Amino acid sequence: MAQFFEKQDFGLLLFRVLFGICLTVHGVCSLRSGAALKHLGEAATAVGLPFSSIFWGIIVALLLITCGIFTILGFYFRCAMATVSVMGLLGAWQRMSLAFFFISPYAPSALMMFLGLTFLFIGPGRFGVKK
Repeated sequence: MAQFFEKQDFGLLLFRVLFGICLTVHGVCSLRSGAALKHLGEAATAVGLPFSSIFWGIIVALLLITCGIFTILGFYFRCAMATVSVMGLLGAWQRMSLAFFFISPYAPSALMMFLGLTFLFIGPGRFGVKK
């Protein structure tokens, strides 16, 4: 067991799994609440996309679940991280300022965007389904 902790990419695997679990749980919890779906979809309607904010909230929640699972597995990892980065950027697009990093409703979007970009350039590491 001690040899497993000495592997080079073990920390990246642990961080990747925890981030994937957070994405998946956030997506599942958002699907259970109409207010959360509306909040997730408001960014898409603010950009000018048609349909209701609840429709876009459902799409974002399903993308969060899919990207979370792909992040955990390391399967199409860079594609999933690019999607997470774009969702974070769209979520914070209307509020781009220095304050958006620290204000509560916009901080998760900024965190999603930066973690997605970071993982996009790092890659899945040695522990992942190669695709």
